Amino acid sequence: MLSDLPLDSTSSGMPCVTAGASEVWDDAMKVISRKLSAQNYDLWFRPIVCQRVDGQNIYLTAPNQFIKEWFETHYQQVVMEVIHEGSTRPYVIHWQIDESSSQAESDADATVRKAKTAKASAPPSSPATPIDSPPSRRNGAGGKSKPPIDSEPGQELLARYVFDSFVIGPSNQLAAAASRAVADNPGGKYNPLFIYGGVGLGKTHLLHAIGHHIHAEHPSWRILYLKTETFMNEYINQVRSGRIDEFRVKYRDHTDVLLMDDIQYLGGKERTQDEFFHTFNALFESHRQIVVTADKYPHEIPDLEERIRSRFQWGLIADIQAPELETRVAILQKKAELDQIDLPTDVALFLATNIKSNVRELEGLLIRVAAFASLQQRPITIEFAQDTLRNFLTQSAAHLNVEAVQREVASYFGVKITDLKGQSRQTSVTRPRQVAMYLARKLCKASFPELGLKFGGKDHTTVMSACRKVEALLDSDPQLRGMVQEIERHLMA
Repeated sequence: MLSDLPLDSTSSGMPCVTAGASEVWDDAMKVISRKLSAQNYDLWFRPIVCQRVDGQNIYLTAPNQFIKEWFETHYQQVVMEVIHEGSTRPYVIHWQIDESSSQAESDADATVRKAKTAKASAPPSSPATPIDSPPSRRNGAGGKSKPPIDSEPGQELLARYVFDSFVIGPSNQLAAAASRAVADNPGGKYNPLFIYGGVGLGKTHLLHAIGHHIHAEHPSWRILYLKTETFMNEYINQVRSGRIDEFRVKYRDHTDVLLMDDIQYLGGKERTQDEFFHTFNALFESHRQIVVTADKYPHEIPDLEERIRSRFQWGLIADIQAPELETRVAILQKKAELDQIDLPTDVALFLATNIKSNVRELEGLLIRVAAFASLQQRPITIEFAQDTLRNFLTQSAAHLNVEAVQREVASYFGVKITDLKGQSRQTSVTRPRQVAMYLARKLCKASFPELGLKFGGKDHTTVMSACRKVEALLDSDPQLRGMVQEIERHLMA
């Protein structure tokens, strides 16, 4: 790449290929770099290469026509005035376009994307004043007005997903508090906000709640909620139809708050990741709020570029875990209140005890019970709930035994079930064994002696120690926590 050429030792700016003839150009770049923001300097000056200075002729190479034309229109006059201040010779710039690099097209594309969001001010005719004028704040005086909220068809913010209907417990307290803080101060210190957790635990609810709250405070802002898959499909369609500029204007110029669900689906999509990367930069640099959700911690998402992972860590990462029994009961009671369902406390406790990991599934069962009760005009009792959900609960209980946990863990870690029951002390075996013991204890409610027998006749203290070790690691090791949560989701599916 042209921008990867080594800089002359005296230069603070663009490289000049011909040694000994670079003083005129390098001196001008030193002056320009002090007057121009680092962003604009990197954007418009570094891609240009000074090939040589021959007499009064300066030969420059640009990686594409777009950069050449932008430089000529906005910066060339300023550069020439700086050069003429230090020399009486009438220098002339000669251009050529170098498209030999395989990266030229993608670099040009990235530059166009950055240009549309940087909104760099055109330089004045004289370099005596700073080239950059300070940008106006999005919500400050003089800022341009924004179109009203305009979610895409079928992707509107759902009315039922607001903060008042979100039940907070120890498992989601951080994510809920962070979401509130973002909604109160969008673009503040929690930007971006990355929320991760299993399926049906409330990530989407918080996204919508943030959108509703910001819209209530800033009705003119454009708040865009969408699934990552929608972003990807829309990008592909716009590229095919030759309307990629419309796509970029939509996401970078006409979006004040970006709420993006299931960001893990970016993994392995190189072109879409590149587009999202530049969209992220455009929004972040202009202090516009970004909130994304995923079912994994950023470093656990396969085939996700490191530059995107690192940007997710610029703000706050908050996790949502499976709710505790008390929280599950509260969720059911809140849902019953909102839907005007007469739900006795003992029935709520029965349902919450049988469904442990998925809030969405829990609420779905409540709706099923309420619907049958309404159709049959019967009160909701534990016996009625048991009868209505008999098939579901029987099916769930049938596969949730110690053997099922052992099979799932062995498959996940790529070991044999006999290894889990054996005596091997290799890390590749002991960690899966500990996880299997922990999950069997948690999900199957088996006693420590019973688990000892199931795992090859081990002493109950060995099982107890393994469970306690995993519990401690779940607090300090996000990678292990993600693995355990994923295995648990598979078991509960």
